[in-house]
Amino acid sequence: MLHLLDGHVGKDILISDLLDKMGERGFGFTFIVFGMLAAVLPTGLCSIMSAPILLFSAQLFAGHTRPSIPQRFNKKQFSADKVQANLLKTRKWLHRMELFAKPRWPMLTGPLITRLAAFFCFVLALVILVPGPMTNLPPGITIALFGFAMAERDGLLMLVSFVVSIFAFFISMSAITALAVLALTWLSRFFM
Repeated sequence: MLHLLDGHVGKDILISDLLDKMGERGFGFTFIVFGMLAAVLPTGLCSIMSAPILLFSAQLFAGHTRPSIPQRFNKKQFSADKVQANLLKTRKWLHRMELFAKPRWPMLTGPLITRLAAFFCFVLALVILVPGPMTNLPPGITIALFGFAMAERDGLLMLVSFVVSIFAFFISMSAITALAVLALTWLSRFFM
């Protein structure tokens, strides 16, 4: 992933250029990027990151082999050098993950399982849409894990991602439920 743009030094690229360079691993890449952004950005901004996750997971679930973005969002050009520099900033973390993630257990990376993973990512992205504490971190990290599993075709990591996604969903839904109960309790003081 770190050497995607070596041939574009000094040039500007579109988002679609970057996705094309990833090829069929593009869905994994998009889930890694937007999952991590959703996990680390503050509440509110992380909700915005769920929109591309919803788009790409719907495409993957529908059977697309590569991610694509609507043309109206593909007009902005980015410096390939800056994108490469930002990817290099995450080199240590990406290298650790790439050491763990490797092609194995191919029966858990086939089309049916990948579509199921896309459905899970879609549901987790819907959870990220709800602003509140703990609604972005667990689902965002889980979506990034799914991304690594898809990009590296790692069936073991895919299995781990499914298990983690269940915990992430329940942690986030517990936070949403607690927030709703607190809000209703607070509002009931005004109407009683």
